[in-house]
Amino acid sequence: MSYRILFQDKHLVATSKPGGLLVHRSARSSDRVFLLQELRNQIKKRVYPIHRLDRQASGVMVFALSSKDAKALQAAMAAESTKKQYLCFARGHSKDEFSIDRPLTNRSKGKKGEKQEARTDFNTIWRGRIGEGLDCSLLYARLHTGRHHQIRRHLAGETHFIFGDSNYGKGGINNFLRETYELPRMFLHATRLELDHPITGERLELFDPLPDDLRAFWERVTELPAAIVEKL
Repeated sequence: MSYRILFQDKHLVATSKPGGLLVHRSARSSDRVFLLQELRNQIKKRVYPIHRLDRQASGVMVFALSSKDAKALQAAMAAESTKKQYLCFARGHSKDEFSIDRPLTNRSKGKKGEKQEARTDFNTIWRGRIGEGLDCSLLYARLHTGRHHQIRRHLAGETHFIFGDSNYGKGGINNFLRETYELPRMFLHATRLELDHPITGERLELFDPLPDDLRAFWERVTELPAAIVEKL
């Protein structure tokens, strides 16, 4: 399989990660195909991971092409000027605009239980209803910090569970959407990443449109306006 390249120069490469694919090897998974190795084989260069996307999430991923560039790219990703935008489809009718700054418990090895500062800004694109009683909202999320499952945990805390989220969502709703409309996975997609190039200073604006599997699900639900996803 060939992965779509969104940007590449001698310092970094940005690609579109499909949903269902792990970024790199994990002791908790028996998977044998990973984005890091596949991309390395595709571009014939060693790649260095800078950030993460959950297995079921899709969208923009950036890798450095040397250890030196990796350090510079990590700093660029952490800068306040960097914009990380995600698209999510969730339960309930969310406010037009809102921010969540609820601290999240660290789940990494050796630091479990520590409270970490976390902030996510949300902007609602559309609100509606599926069937007779499932209220729903399509939202953009912007990360200001990068905590484990941050968007998913922040929305779940407001009862706006992301559809298809098996960790924090509602099993009955997920099963209904899967069986009735063939929801393929969690509806979370990293649509846009804007950052200053760590070496050249050029402003990079990386965009990844809504992938075919989520687009097809949206189009199968008759109550959802097709015109919205045509622009995403």
